[in-house]
Amino acid sequence: MLMTRSRWAYRLRQGMTRLRVALRPGVIDESPARQRLSAREWALFARMAPGDRAHGLCVLKRLEAQGDVAPSMAVAALLHDVGKADGRLSLPYRTAVVLLGDRLSRWASAEPSSWRYPFHAHLQHAERGAVLCAEAGCDPCVVALVRWHETALALVPDVALCDNLAALQAADDQC
Repeated sequence: MLMTRSRWAYRLRQGMTRLRVALRPGVIDESPARQRLSAREWALFARMAPGDRAHGLCVLKRLEAQGDVAPSMAVAALLHDVGKADGRLSLPYRTAVVLLGDRLSRWASAEPSSWRYPFHAHLQHAERGAVLCAEAGCDPCVVALVRWHETALALVPDVALCDNLAALQAADDQC
């Protein structure tokens, strides 16, 4: 599948943000996360790469721009990519993820010692993130939002979740 011009622009913007944060980690203000996360949730957030933390903060900010944000939505915004933590997803791997597109699954390997493991980590990050959130005692709504944050709404089994999920996905797409 070919990416549209807007999708390329989105990915380029993401890459530039990650590069800026990698070069100057102090540029992100993590106080909104500290204010909203429990100690166990903060421990998950702190495990994330600086670029993923900045991305989560951006998603939260986009949601807040639309009005009041429920506590579970705020936590889901901040932790939706926690499944990428410890996945060795460096900038070159993230670039390859974009370039490989739909062929990514052919390159992925579930073997942690494989050089192809980061592709597997990327593909499985939503489910892994949901498991990490559940283990940390997150609200079931947070767990569900993290689990389904990359799934098309029509494929989500919990219809009641769809309004919140649509808002999370829209904010995610803007960051």
